[in-house]
Amino acid sequence: MNSYEHLSLPVYNAATERQKRDGRGGFKIPAGRNKSEFSQTASQKADAIATSFQEIKRKFSDKINPSLIYEIEINQSVDPKTFEKTLASMGIHVLSIAENKKGYWIVFSDDDDLYKFKKKLSTYGSDEGPKYDFFNAIESFRDIPREEKIGKALSELPLGDTPEFIDIELWKMENPQKNEDFITELKTTYSDLSIFRITDQLVTKSFVLLRVKLSGKIFNEIIELKEIARADRPFIPAFNPFEYRSIDISEIELNAPDEKAVGILIIDSGIISNHPLLEKCVGGEENFQIGENETQDTAGHGTAVAGCAAYGDIEKCIEDKRFDPSNWIFSAKVMYSERDVNGNTVKATYDPEKLIEHQFKDAVESFLSNHEYHIKVVNISLGNKDEVWHKNYTRQLPLAALIDELAYTYPGVTFIVSAGNQDPLKIYDVISDIADNYPKYLLENENFKIINPATSALAITVGSIADQVKIEKERYGAEQIKTAIANDYQPSPFSRTGHGINGMVKPELVEYGGNLILYKNYGRISEDIGGKIALLNNQTTENIIRFDYGTSFSAPKVACLAGRIANKFPHKSANFINNMLLIGADYPFVPDKHFYGSTNKDNALKDHLSVCGFGVSDYDRAVNSYDKRAVLFDEGRIGLNQIKVYSLQLPEIFFSEAGKKKITVALTFNPETRSTRGDSYLGNRMEFHLFHSVNPQVLVEKYGIISEDTEQKGVPDDIKNFEIDDFSPGANTRKAGCHQKAWKEYKKEPKRVPSSPISLVLLNFNKWINDENRIQDYCISVTFEHEKEIKLYNAIKTNIQLRAKVRQIQ
Repeated sequence: MNSYEHLSLPVYNAATERQKRDGRGGFKIPAGRNKSEFSQTASQKADAIATSFQEIKRKFSDKINPSLIYEIEINQSVDPKTFEKTLASMGIHVLSIAENKKGYWIVFSDDDDLYKFKKKLSTYGSDEGPKYDFFNAIESFRDIPREEKIGKALSELPLGDTPEFIDIELWKMENPQKNEDFITELKTTYSDLSIFRITDQLVTKSFVLLRVKLSGKIFNEIIELKEIARADRPFIPAFNPFEYRSIDISEIELNAPDEKAVGILIIDSGIISNHPLLEKCVGGEENFQIGENETQDTAGHGTAVAGCAAYGDIEKCIEDKRFDPSNWIFSAKVMYSERDVNGNTVKATYDPEKLIEHQFKDAVESFLSNHEYHIKVVNISLGNKDEVWHKNYTRQLPLAALIDELAYTYPGVTFIVSAGNQDPLKIYDVISDIADNYPKYLLENENFKIINPATSALAITVGSIADQVKIEKERYGAEQIKTAIANDYQPSPFSRTGHGINGMVKPELVEYGGNLILYKNYGRISEDIGGKIALLNNQTTENIIRFDYGTSFSAPKVACLAGRIANKFPHKSANFINNMLLIGADYPFVPDKHFYGSTNKDNALKDHLSVCGFGVSDYDRAVNSYDKRAVLFDEGRIGLNQIKVYSLQLPEIFFSEAGKKKITVALTFNPETRSTRGDSYLGNRMEFHLFHSVNPQVLVEKYGIISEDTEQKGVPDDIKNFEIDDFSPGANTRKAGCHQKAWKEYKKEPKRVPSSPISLVLLNFNKWINDENRIQDYCISVTFEHEKEIKLYNAIKTNIQLRAKVRQIQ
């Protein structure tokens, strides 16, 4: 099969500014509301909030100058910018907007008595004066309940008399001095370091986070302060004993990466740098915690992750008796091993005094600032099982937010994050219950949703699927009944699922991370090793290979693939690498409507998207075009509220030749993010639409005007007939995130055959970025793929060259 370089996607026009048209409407009054009664009740609630705040001020008089922070419940979708201005006119400033705009907004008031607010509220409830119909959008308001500020781990195990470490997140104030003053006042008020001590703090553009050692008594006092957004125990990664299998190292061919290969940074528990299967590919290692002085991996997790990042499929390397690392491996140690009295590893843990977020930031900045390392990929195979998306939290938490900030700061580096694991044996007591409820529980049980930091928007999140089912041979001929929960290429029974914040597709990719093969063993449920994958062991004096399963190991396999792509394109951006990962992805298993219990096959594919993302990526499909599969791409830039159009003449043979055919579009970009913007975590959103049979200049003109509801309305009515529609997933799903992919399959000949030109419209909507001159980098690709062995690639290439010559003549 001939392989070729991808083609350039022809740009029809440079980015064009869209003219704004004011399309705002008013606020709808809720059904059944009596404005007079609402005004009286709401005024009483405002008095209650002001009174409770005065009590706090008296309690901390002359010690802490607290801020009045509370929740306003919004009952309808509002324009955030307009509503913020309205609230600001009453001395009320928005700190955090609810996801999808409706719900509880967190606000800070300059007016301790809420006098301006209550005055306008009184007018709203009367028949005289201004209407103040913005109150129609307000359902209620209240103090933030104490229980909503306390995380799952701390709620289950409250602090006692003995001081312990916890993490405290503060609401990030617009004026950073307010946060600094509050932290200083806390230290001054509680000056006895034996019962209260701030050991670490991290302030970024998204959050303010403290690591504090304190007693339960002091915690019960300060949790009443409204500046505190969230408090929880630091999370501890799970660590389990493993089974091992030995290999004869003398029979293995061991090689080093190419000198010019790029680097992959593993942020984990360190690595065994002199491991016989790693020592030739270790580029550097550093320690970012003080629990252990050495950089070596005593917990075992980091070495296993590093092996997957270096080699991908360890088992294939063993079978081939050849280990060829694709990239240089760098290790940042942020975890260490906690041992029992016998010196055995019990679990991996973190530096108690230092924030994991701070360690993470230091590690990334230290390694990426060294340009000699040429690190292009960062792998994060850690997560907090107590921070489950949409169960334990609905606002982006600091670690995920930090990863997004770092990915934005380092646009040339791809960040990979594991989706997290959930053991179904913790949910179900018997094997039959797991088998009967699989795979529905992956979608329906909230305990299987992705965990922090897998909700990171700019990172590629990776879940897990099972490989071909295999069961370990019994040593003594036992014939136990063993149940493989997943069949070949189906979702791993432990993999966590999406969607992510604002409904964005998470995970985007999956890799082979193992299966659960269960059987009864003397009354207990045991796991067959056949469900686990081969990994590198940190115990090099014993067996150098061990077996385990999890998304912790599927993620670095994707990191390995990203590193291989970066080796071929060392100067390309993360947007490009991510785009190639997406176009190389496909489903090795396609569910029917019965698999997830869906109502039809379309819904089954939607369910599959939230479990497996866009599938398993393949290197050859990612970097190569073929005779019958042509990939066209562009790395471009576009301003806010601008449109760009691409156009090409698609050869007639694509549709005229009988056989299945497919068009795929992938878009990747790296927007600024803000964890307080639940309405749109991304500062700008991009989307695309594909058209046929229409002059691209018409598209420029039709999309040339942007109004407040343009994004919601989608394609203008008078050009809808020219859109190549029914892409999967739909526009609303894909535009929620910054890693977008959609495809249109023609399994039979279309009734109305699309004709050239084929034009791609790219739109960039500003959501909350103040700098109107901000330019967004992106990568977009279109793939045309045919079932038959036709010469599609050369035909497209020739058409592009001919049109380029015509433009030169003109």
